[in-house]
Amino acid sequence: MSTETIRTPEVLESPAEPVDPPAFGRCPVCRKPLRPRDLLTGEPKAPPVGQGRLSRAICTGCGNIIEYVGNGRWRLANVN
Repeated sequence: MSTETIRTPEVLESPAEPVDPPAFGRCPVCRKPLRPRDLLTGEPKAPPVGQGRLSRAICTGCGNIIEYVGNGRWRLANVN
C-alpha cells in the first residue's frame, strides 16, 4: 500500500492596485485613467473646477488638453 501526498501550490496574493478616487476620472478621448497632481506639492489631487487654466490638464495618453468639470468628469478644453 502506497500513500500519495498531494500538495496544493501556495497562492501568493498580489497587492491590489491602488484605487483612484472617483474625482480623478478618465480622459474623454482615449479613456486613459487620469492621475492629476497638485501643482505645488505634487500630491495626487483633482484640480479646481471652473478656474480656467488651473482646471486644465494634458492627457499623457493622447496629448489632448482637457478641463475638469467636477465629479470625475473631464471634457476637451476650448483652447481658442
